Amino acid sequence: MWSDNYYYLNIYKDESLSHEVSTNKLIDFIDAIPELERSGAYKFKNTKSFPYTQLLLLKSKNLDSWNEKDTNAKSTNLITIVCSKGAHIDFKEIERVFVKIASFLQWTIVEEKNDDGIENYTIWKPE
Repeated sequence: MWSDNYYYLNIYKDESLSHEVSTNKLIDFIDAIPELERSGAYKFKNTKSFPYTQLLLLKSKNLDSWNEKDTNAKSTNLITIVCSKGAHIDFKEIERVFVKIASFLQWTIVEEKNDDGIENYTIWKPE
Protein backbone atom coordinates (compact mmCIF):
# COMPACT_ATOMS: atom_id res chain seq x y z
CA MET A 1 0.00 0.00 0.00
CA TRP A 2 1.15 3.56 -0.67
CA SER A 3 0.05 6.82 0.91
CA ASP A 4 1.11 10.48 1.10
CA ASN A 5 0.51 10.43 4.86
CA TYR A 6 1.73 7.02 6.10
CA TYR A 7 4.48 4.48 5.66
CA TYR A 8 3.33 0.86 5.55
CA LEU A 9 6.18 -1.34 6.72
CA ASN A 10 6.71 -4.95 7.69
CA ILE A 11 9.39 -6.69 9.70
CA TYR A 12 9.96 -10.37 8.91
CA LYS A 13 12.73 -12.88 8.31
CA ASP A 14 11.63 -13.87 4.81
CA GLU A 15 8.62 -13.43 2.53
CA SER A 16 7.41 -16.96 3.19
CA LEU A 17 7.17 -16.10 6.92
CA SER A 18 8.99 -19.31 7.74
CA HIS A 19 10.72 -18.00 10.90
CA GLU A 20 8.99 -17.33 14.20
CA VAL A 21 9.96 -15.78 17.50
CA SER A 22 8.44 -16.14 20.94
CA THR A 23 5.63 -13.59 21.21
CA ASN A 24 6.35 -13.02 24.91
CA LYS A 25 10.06 -12.48 24.25
CA LEU A 26 9.22 -9.94 21.54
CA ILE A 27 6.67 -8.15 23.72
CA ASP A 28 9.20 -7.90 26.55
CA PHE A 29 11.75 -6.39 24.16
CA ILE A 30 9.35 -3.84 22.65
CA ASP A 31 8.03 -2.93 26.12
CA ALA A 32 11.54 -1.67 26.92
CA ILE A 33 11.61 0.76 23.96
CA PRO A 34 10.71 4.19 25.41
CA GLU A 35 9.15 5.52 22.16
CA LEU A 36 6.47 2.78 22.14
CA GLU A 37 3.76 1.65 24.54
CA ARG A 38 1.29 -1.23 24.64
CA SER A 39 -2.15 -0.53 23.26
CA GLY A 40 -3.49 -4.10 23.22
CA ALA A 41 -2.45 -7.71 23.70
CA TYR A 42 -0.42 -7.69 20.46
CA LYS A 43 -0.42 -3.97 19.63
CA PHE A 44 1.90 -1.07 20.32
CA LYS A 45 1.61 2.62 19.58
CA ASN A 46 3.78 5.71 19.84
CA THR A 47 4.23 7.61 23.08
CA LYS A 48 3.16 11.28 23.03
CA SER A 49 6.64 12.55 22.19
CA PHE A 50 7.11 10.22 19.18
CA PRO A 51 5.52 10.46 15.71
CA TYR A 52 2.37 8.45 15.02
CA THR A 53 3.21 4.74 14.94
CA GLN A 54 1.21 1.52 15.26
CA LEU A 55 2.73 -1.96 15.43
CA LEU A 56 0.87 -5.26 15.29
CA LEU A 57 2.46 -8.62 16.15
CA LEU A 58 1.07 -11.38 13.94
CA LYS A 59 1.39 -15.04 13.15
CA SER A 60 0.31 -15.08 9.55
CA LYS A 61 0.27 -17.74 6.85
CA ASN A 62 0.68 -15.20 4.06
CA LEU A 63 2.45 -11.85 3.82
CA ASP A 64 -0.25 -10.40 1.56
CA SER A 65 -3.31 -11.79 3.31
CA TRP A 66 -3.69 -11.26 7.05
CA ASN A 67 -5.99 -9.54 9.51
CA GLU A 68 -5.77 -8.28 13.07
CA LYS A 69 -7.01 -11.61 14.42
CA ASP A 70 -3.91 -13.45 13.09
CA THR A 71 -2.20 -13.27 16.47
CA ASN A 72 -0.70 -16.03 18.55
CA ALA A 73 0.31 -16.05 22.22
CA LYS A 74 3.22 -18.41 21.55
CA SER A 75 4.85 -17.17 18.34
CA THR A 76 5.08 -14.23 15.94
CA ASN A 77 6.36 -14.27 12.35
CA LEU A 78 5.34 -10.79 11.12
CA ILE A 79 5.29 -7.29 12.56
CA THR A 80 3.19 -4.80 10.62
CA ILE A 81 3.78 -1.07 11.03
CA VAL A 82 1.90 2.05 10.05
CA CYS A 83 3.66 5.33 10.83
CA SER A 84 3.55 9.02 9.95
CA LYS A 85 4.99 10.32 6.71
CA GLY A 86 5.45 13.84 5.42
CA ALA A 87 7.70 16.88 5.28
CA HIS A 88 7.49 17.47 9.04
CA ILE A 89 8.44 13.86 9.89
CA ASP A 90 12.06 12.75 10.35
CA PHE A 91 11.85 9.17 9.08
CA LYS A 92 15.39 8.44 10.33
CA GLU A 93 14.13 9.04 13.89
CA ILE A 94 11.27 6.59 13.38
CA GLU A 95 13.42 4.09 11.47
CA ARG A 96 15.91 3.97 14.35
CA VAL A 97 13.23 2.40 16.57
CA PHE A 98 12.30 -0.20 13.95
CA VAL A 99 15.95 -1.08 13.38
CA LYS A 100 16.25 -1.85 17.10
CA ILE A 101 13.45 -4.39 16.75
CA ALA A 102 14.71 -5.86 13.46
CA SER A 103 18.27 -6.10 14.82
CA PHE A 104 17.03 -7.94 17.90
CA LEU A 105 15.26 -10.45 15.66
CA GLN A 106 17.82 -10.45 12.83
CA TRP A 107 14.88 -9.80 10.48
CA THR A 108 14.38 -7.37 7.58
CA ILE A 109 12.40 -4.10 7.44
CA VAL A 110 10.43 -3.79 4.21
CA GLU A 111 8.29 -0.94 2.89
CA GLU A 112 5.21 -2.34 1.16
CA LYS A 113 5.50 0.24 -1.64
CA ASN A 114 7.89 3.18 -1.68
CA ASP A 115 7.46 6.64 -3.23
CA ASP A 116 9.06 5.40 -6.47
CA GLY A 117 6.44 2.64 -6.82
CA ILE A 118 8.84 -0.18 -5.87
CA GLU A 119 6.98 -2.92 -3.97
CA ASN A 120 8.56 -4.78 -1.04
CA TYR A 121 11.42 -2.31 -0.86
CA THR A 122 14.06 -3.34 1.69
CA ILE A 123 14.82 -0.48 4.09
CA TRP A 124 17.14 -2.40 6.42
CA LYS A 125 18.42 -5.95 6.73
CA PRO A 126 20.91 -7.63 9.05
CA GLU A 127 24.43 -8.06 7.77
